[in-house]
Amino acid sequence: MSTAPQLVKSFNKKIATNNKFELIHVSLDRSSQAALAWAKQEKFPWVHVLPDKSADSGLLKYYKSFVPHYVLIDSGGKILAEGSPAIFDMLDEL
Repeated sequence: MSTAPQLVKSFNKKIATNNKFELIHVSLDRSSQAALAWAKQEKFPWVHVLPDKSADSGLLKYYKSFVPHYVLIDSGGKILAEGSPAIFDMLDEL
């Protein structure tokens, strides 16, 4: 079962209206077309870094060998929290 609906709900509640945070999805799909199709299907409202641009994004240094993997980083690139529950808990603290 997809966790996407819960993630969108959490995003809308805690991030969408807060200009201090931004969620960026770095896709590890095999193609940009597949990534866009999935994002559209799940109605993701956030920024997407497509597979053909992920190496240039500078975000692959946070990559783990499993998906989904969520990382909360500050503007300097320091990891503040990892994992969906920890991230949303940290957002409450910040």
